[in-house]
Amino acid sequence: MIAVAERWYGRIFIATTVLLLCAALLGYQLSPNATLAVLVAGVILLGLPHGALDPMVAREAFAGQRGYTTAVFYVAYLVPVFGYWILWNRFPTLGLVSFLLIAAFHFGSDWEGRGNYWTRCAYGCAIVTLPSLRYHPEVVSIYGMLGSEHASGLVALSKVIAPVAVGIALIGAVLQFQRHKRDFFELLTIMTGALLLHPLVFFTCYFTLLHSPRHLLETAEGLGMTRLQNIYLATFPVLLATLLLGAVAYSLLPHVGTNARLLRIVFIGLAALTVPHMILDTFAQTGKDRLTEGGSPS
Repeated sequence: MIAVAERWYGRIFIATTVLLLCAALLGYQLSPNATLAVLVAGVILLGLPHGALDPMVAREAFAGQRGYTTAVFYVAYLVPVFGYWILWNRFPTLGLVSFLLIAAFHFGSDWEGRGNYWTRCAYGCAIVTLPSLRYHPEVVSIYGMLGSEHASGLVALSKVIAPVAVGIALIGAVLQFQRHKRDFFELLTIMTGALLLHPLVFFTCYFTLLHSPRHLLETAEGLGMTRLQNIYLATFPVLLATLLLGAVAYSLLPHVGTNARLLRIVFIGLAALTVPHMILDTFAQTGKDRLTEGGSPS
């Protein structure tokens, strides 16, 4: 089942993006409320599960090590989540800037093993900054709803970074075309979607149909899971707990309008969860590398 899904999620992303582009060119656009509803539903159903296997990743990486318990893991995981949430709400521009940097780095990891570090960073930066070129007012509005008082300046900076990042990313993809043809077409689709689709529509499509499935399936495969049903059963308790935390956080946010509050829950929540997710990935990978370098005992 996983092998079948791995063959198809990239194709589904490309096909969906092409259909959305055709609809946009023909003048069909979702209303702001519908766009936000699709974003929230997509993140819940397809986005959050890719980090919900983290307890299993931690158990495999650290079980048996001194001081590790399930309780210790959850405390260590939730401290940066709450810390980042507080940081963003206290200093929203700093929170937003750090999120954009984290997102660029994290999205660039989709091409791990393909190209050098700087090429992957360019991939991630292009994904984050390209929407600002055609949708300047919309991105300013989104950043404003996320609390930033310097949204216009951030978008102006993104418009400077975007062409450079796109140029480096495309050069890297062309140089690797013979070895990674699929990556080239994926990247071309991403660039076109980021430039021409509404930023929230593009983010929903990319995050839920390409980024999240890729990480979810790679993590599940590393854990020895072979059936999609088992993956979603394993992620359900963590997903449910995350939704409950999200509901509590929503009730505590300032009353700045329903759409702004939902956007903050989605993006601040994703940013806060991504911090420990990336830290765990780094430590788990470091542990695997050390084990590989050490070899098996003779």
